[in-house]
Amino acid sequence: MLRDKIINVYREYKLALLSIILFLFLSALSVISYNKTVEDQRQAKLRQLEIAGNLTYQDFKKIIGHNIASLENLLDRIVESNGNFKTYLKSDTERIIKQNQSIKFIEYIDSTGVINFVVPFDPNRAVLNLDIKTVGYRYASWIANSKDTLVNITSWVDLTQHGKAFLVDVPIYYDGNFQGTISAGMDFTEQFDDISSKQNLFCVQIKDDVDNIFYSYNKPESEILNSEQIFTQPLNPISNRTVGAWKFNFMFYSSSELRATTLQNYILAFGIFLSFLIGLLVYYFQLAKRQSQRYKLVNDSLNVLNVELEKERIRAEDASKSKTQFLSNMSHEIRTPLSAILSISEILEGKQLLDSEKEFLEIMQDSSRVLLNLVNNILHIEKIETGKVGLSREAFSPFKTLKKIVEIYGPTAKIKGIAIKTNFENFQNPKKVLGDVSRTEQIFSNLISNATKFTDVGTITILYDEEEENGNLKINMKVADTGIGIDPSKTDVIFERFKQLDFGITKKHQGSGLGLAITKKLVEMMDGSIEVQSVMGEGSTFTVSLEFPIVESQNENKKLREYRDLSYLKVLIVDDNLLNQKILAKILSKIQIQPDLSKDGDDALLKCTSSHYDLIFMDVHMPGKDGFEIVQHLRKIDNTSVILGFSADVTKEAIERGMKVGMNDYLTKPIEQETLFNILNKYFS
Repeated sequence: MLRDKIINVYREYKLALLSIILFLFLSALSVISYNKTVEDQRQAKLRQLEIAGNLTYQDFKKIIGHNIASLENLLDRIVESNGNFKTYLKSDTERIIKQNQSIKFIEYIDSTGVINFVVPFDPNRAVLNLDIKTVGYRYASWIANSKDTLVNITSWVDLTQHGKAFLVDVPIYYDGNFQGTISAGMDFTEQFDDISSKQNLFCVQIKDDVDNIFYSYNKPESEILNSEQIFTQPLNPISNRTVGAWKFNFMFYSSSELRATTLQNYILAFGIFLSFLIGLLVYYFQLAKRQSQRYKLVNDSLNVLNVELEKERIRAEDASKSKTQFLSNMSHEIRTPLSAILSISEILEGKQLLDSEKEFLEIMQDSSRVLLNLVNNILHIEKIETGKVGLSREAFSPFKTLKKIVEIYGPTAKIKGIAIKTNFENFQNPKKVLGDVSRTEQIFSNLISNATKFTDVGTITILYDEEEENGNLKINMKVADTGIGIDPSKTDVIFERFKQLDFGITKKHQGSGLGLAITKKLVEMMDGSIEVQSVMGEGSTFTVSLEFPIVESQNENKKLREYRDLSYLKVLIVDDNLLNQKILAKILSKIQIQPDLSKDGDDALLKCTSSHYDLIFMDVHMPGKDGFEIVQHLRKIDNTSVILGFSADVTKEAIERGMKVGMNDYLTKPIEQETLFNILNKYFS
């Protein structure tokens, strides 16, 4: 009996010892892991410091270089004109100061060291006719560098006219003689602050060549200044000189950035506590084999869950691919009838119609084009979010674009009993600009559509204003409604994707939740701004500001054009849709082309084998052989025909495949006849 007790005590002691050893081992691993994590975090923070510091350093260097380069450009103009350009010195220096925020004044110092010109004059009148020989720190370095034809920059110095600045001297030589310098006082604080304000976790400190601190942002803790955790670079204000370099210091605002976080300390404590629990569990595991079975069951369950998670991941990927395919198919299905509508409307445009019929026809064309733009932008929403959508540049009138959108939504507002008020009568001769008319239309359309949707009683007021400034046209468009309004605390939410204000409103006013999100992204892409003011239950006001370069006005009166006679061309249209065949044939008849028609690939190949065609319009999606296969066959037997892909499939893959198999160009449905004729002129001029 005693022997058994001794054995049991020994076994329990052995189990306890095993658990203690395991606890100590796991605790040691936790500490090691903790130390490694803290060190990895520290290294990552230091890398972040280096990257952010280097980016900020480069930005500062560009700012300095740009300001000094503007002086050198002025020098080049003076030298090339043998001094004659000094006639325009005042206006040119004023322009340079206006364009370069860091240049506070520009002065001309003649070869004797006397300042006989300064801009702006009023705050710097004290230095006019000043002989810089009387300024202790100034003349010696000025004349030495000027004689060496070197651009010179002083330290951060006190100015005679009060204040501090760097003085930059650019020597002037022409007719083989030293003529003096164009000099400027520069203070980079404002431009540096613009860059530094984006890096609030960091501090910036810059010293000049004599260790004067002339710039500091976010005063650092003293502990940081005395540590080695500072990104330091020499900053040469004159790019081709190493003498007089500044010292650029970049550091974290707080030393706590490099320490272990509270969460990491908690995790360490939790790890040690967990180690204790594991040791305890192992002890009881040895005492009870059934616990092992329980762990096995848990493990099996986790394996099953991982299998299910993998299946769900595959399903999610398939769903994403299906969504992309759905959008592509939807675009194709919408574009096909839309192509017919636009093409028929353009055909009708040349007919003798009543004024009211012409008005309806124009509204139908505008509405179809807006719908086409919406279809395009639904496909591009992800690209818009990532900033990959480019902006086109074409001449258009923002005022006429807005007026057209208002006319489109006018009937909807009238049905709801809502009055639309505008100030359009104030603009008899609106300006034309260069920009993306499609994106501008979408911005106007989204805002007016929302106002119409969320207003049941009252009025919608649309105010437009345009102002010319420095060759650009600044426009402001304001849409004010008396609708349901927006809670001021939620005005930021409405610009997020798929976000609407509340469930009740969502049920009453249906929408995708994309309109304002797309609008804001487009406005930002065009370097504009959008603001919203609203009172719950009283209405909302959206204001959009955009700026475009002005182009020369052109006569926009619609008239029937005389098109080139291309009746000598032998043309084939390959399309399984008979309506599309008829419409395209009707459009081509305006330039005296009478095309042959094929409804499938086999018939097209037969016709092309027996006859040569100068031009072939090729649909892509057809039963039997698709357009890509047909083009491959045709290029084997005839490489001289112009083959134009003509399809509602606008995916990048379809366009690239079409060009790869031998199409000369890839046209997307619907296409305006003017665009089509311009393309034909390109190939048959």
